[in-house]
Amino acid sequence: MTSNDVDPLGARAVVHTAEVIRARVRERDEARARGSEKMCDELHDAHDELLERLIVAERRAREAEASQRTLIDEVCALKGELASERASVCSSAGGESDAATALKREVTEAYEKLAEGRREVLEARERASAEEIARGEVERALGALGEAKERLERRLREAETALASARKSEAQALDEAESQSAMKNAALGRLDQLEKENQELLERLMEMKTREAERMNEINDLYADLMRQKKNAELNAKADSLAEASAASMKSLSMSSMMNPIPSKKRHILHSNKGGTHRVTLSHDGFTVACGGEDKVVALFDTNTGARTSELNGCMGAVLDVSFSADDSLVLGASTDCSIQLWDTLTGRVKHRLTGHAQKVTSAQISQIDSKRAISCSQDRCVKTWDLVRGLATGSMLTASNVHSVMFDSSEQHAVSGHFDGSVRIWDLRASKLERENKFHTSPITAIIAMPNQNEVLTNSRDNSLKLIDIRMMDVVRSFSAPNYRVGTDWSSPCVAPDGQHIASGGSDGGLLIWRVNDGRLMTTLHGHDAVTATCSWNAAGVLASACKNGVCILWE
Repeated sequence: MTSNDVDPLGARAVVHTAEVIRARVRERDEARARGSEKMCDELHDAHDELLERLIVAERRAREAEASQRTLIDEVCALKGELASERASVCSSAGGESDAATALKREVTEAYEKLAEGRREVLEARERASAEEIARGEVERALGALGEAKERLERRLREAETALASARKSEAQALDEAESQSAMKNAALGRLDQLEKENQELLERLMEMKTREAERMNEINDLYADLMRQKKNAELNAKADSLAEASAASMKSLSMSSMMNPIPSKKRHILHSNKGGTHRVTLSHDGFTVACGGEDKVVALFDTNTGARTSELNGCMGAVLDVSFSADDSLVLGASTDCSIQLWDTLTGRVKHRLTGHAQKVTSAQISQIDSKRAISCSQDRCVKTWDLVRGLATGSMLTASNVHSVMFDSSEQHAVSGHFDGSVRIWDLRASKLERENKFHTSPITAIIAMPNQNEVLTNSRDNSLKLIDIRMMDVVRSFSAPNYRVGTDWSSPCVAPDGQHIASGGSDGGLLIWRVNDGRLMTTLHGHDAVTATCSWNAAGVLASACKNGVCILWE
């Protein structure tokens, strides 16, 4: 979800959670405030009680002081009376001793009362002092409680301010969420409308392509019928001469191959594909060369005359691979439009358009034992087998790495594939599962082809080397490289001589390098291309073809 994909329900949930948290904090603060107020009230009550007790103690102290003063006055009066009595006694020379004794007792009792009054006064003062201390502590506690109450009130005001701000932010967030939701719904509506229009355009395009292919097939059929009706007699008349010419040509080619097995000169220079040729393939009879390239066309040329005989159309993307059936009656092309096209070689008519891969198809091959079967691979990391009669996939195997090339083995019960991770994998087609694998290259494998001995394959890689691999032991038999050999494309394909004694591969400098298989020696380099030589093919008739990224195909002899 992007920043514009705001969920109103999620926003409301977040705001509700924040509101609950703030309510709980507010309840907690209010509970603390109520507890503080209750404690404050209790302290006020205690303070009032202490004040009452202090007032009582002061009153008692004043009463004690008054009684003390009264006692002191009485003592003073008694002292005066005692002094006068003593004087009178002395003057009377010892009369009335009993009265003196009684006065002494009264004086003693008065002193005792005075001492008791003083003690009561001291106790009252001590109690008043204690009450004063307690009053001071209560006042300090009241001051602390007042400060705590002020702090709580301040926090409560801050919480109320934060709550108001949060509610305002919540309202703004809800407004923004609703606005973003409306924008999202509008964008989704536009996206649905665009997808619908795109689907309609694709359907119309497919219908137009289908009608175009049907019209092309009808034109080809009409042309073939006209040509058969017009030239039937002429073809019958020239059949014998063509057969004799073919036999003579094959004989000359065979003699030339025996005398000079490595081609060294150009026979024809063909302008095959606009934008570059990705794959060149020779037919088994040696009379036709097929070039598939960037212009979405498979161009067919006559190897004897160099003339363009026909074009196979129908692909909506560049053609990356071309394969002939064993009898050369069918041509299979792999395209970057995620499809595989099957054509009739004679009429150029599209027999099937095979779809099922999710990305560009990098390699496809018709079975050389049963022309009703084919195999393909794609950058969607899938290897698929096909029924060419029904035009349906019969099997699919997912790999761990992008597949750049695939081929049947000699029994066609297994398949061998080359991958982006530099590995070669062998597949059991009956069980549709991986059987063996091994990594032979440090860079992606661009192509894998079969050797004539049927037990070995040749791989080409972006690590600028070719390797001969025994697929029974999954071991490297021999490596081929050269100082000036650089692989120029991700689909660069080598080829093998009909007798299996030599191999050839194109380099980034436009050269076509030829090695001897027995010892890995570089025999020669053929020069003729002015761009990266991307592909080459060497058939049983001894014809060697190479093509470059400028769309030029050269036939060598």
